Amino acid sequence: MKKHISLLAAAIMTAATVAAQIPSEYSVAPWHGFSQSAVTYSLDDLTSKQLPVAVPLFDKYGVKVSLNVVTTWVKPNEWPLLKAVLKNGHEVTSHTVHHKNMSMLSPEEFEMECRESQRIIKQYTGSECVTLVYPYCASGHKEISSKYYISARCCSKHIEPHTPADMFDISSVGVGLESDVNKAEEFNKWVDDGVSQKGWCTFLIHGIDDDGGYSPIESSELEKHLAYVTKNPDKFWVATFAQISKYIIERNALTIREMKKGNKITVIVGCKAQSPLTKFDEPITISRQLPQGCTTAKANAKNAKVSDGKITMDVVPGKTYKIACK
Repeated sequence: MKKHISLLAAAIMTAATVAAQIPSEYSVAPWHGFSQSAVTYSLDDLTSKQLPVAVPLFDKYGVKVSLNVVTTWVKPNEWPLLKAVLKNGHEVTSHTVHHKNMSMLSPEEFEMECRESQRIIKQYTGSECVTLVYPYCASGHKEISSKYYISARCCSKHIEPHTPADMFDISSVGVGLESDVNKAEEFNKWVDDGVSQKGWCTFLIHGIDDDGGYSPIESSELEKHLAYVTKNPDKFWVATFAQISKYIIERNALTIREMKKGNKITVIVGCKAQSPLTKFDEPITISRQLPQGCTTAKANAKNAKVSDGKITMDVVPGKTYKIACK
C-alpha cells in the first residue's frame, strides 16, 4: 500500500513542487518533444484482424500501439506474433485472464486476475507488463492493481489532463459502430480537443473491419486519421499506454542538478519516483536557457538541438549529460 501511495504521489505532484526540483534555467516538457498533447491507441481483446491488418497499418505510419490481451483468449500461434510485435516497439498489456467484471470480484479473485495475466504475458513474451486494462471499464480494487501495475485504463470518454488525478482510472474514448467515433474526422476532432486541453487522448479499439470483434472500425478511416496525426508531430506525441504513463510519473518526479566548469555544464538527471515493477527510463524532454555569452552549444544527449537561445534534449533519469557552450 505504501508503494501505491508513493507512486501516485509522484504522479500528481503540483507544478510548484516539480519546479522546486528543477533549476530556473530549465523547462521540462509536459509531453515528449514539447508536443502539445499525447495520443494512445489501445486495442482490446486481440480480435482476428488486429495483428494482420491493424498492426501493419500502424507500422506504416511509425505509430506504436498497446495490445491488451485476455490471456485465456490468446491462441498458441499468436504468442510468437505478440513477441515479435513487442520487439518492434509496441506494447502487450494485461486485459486480465478471463475478462470478468473486476468490480464484481472478491479481493482474492481480483488479485489472481492481475497477477496471473501479468505472469503469463511475461512467460510467453519475455517482456514486462506494467499496465492494465479493466474489462467493461470496471476498476474494482485499485489498491490491488497498484501492486502489479503502474497505471490502468477505464473508458469514461474524456481527455486526461497532463497530470491525471488517478493513474489507475485513465480515461479512453471508444470508437467504431457502437460509438459516435467512426470516421477519420471524428478521430481528428478528439485529438484536436486534446491539443486545446494540452492533455492525453486514448482511443479504445476493438474490431477491425469485418473481423467479428465488438464495435468494429474501418481500417480505411483509421488510416486517414493516422495520416493526419503523424503529419503534426508538434501537436501530437503518439506513444503506448506504458510509455505515456512512465513519462507522466517521471516528469512529475524529475530532479536536475548541474555543475559548471568553464564553458561546460554537467547535468545530473534523477527521478524521485521508485517502483519495484519497472525502471523509470522513458526519455524526458528538457530545455535549458543558454548561459550569457553562449551563442550555441552541443550535448551528448539524444535529439539535442539549439533554438531561440535554448538547448533542448532528451534525458533519461539516472544518467549524466554534458553541455559544451560556444
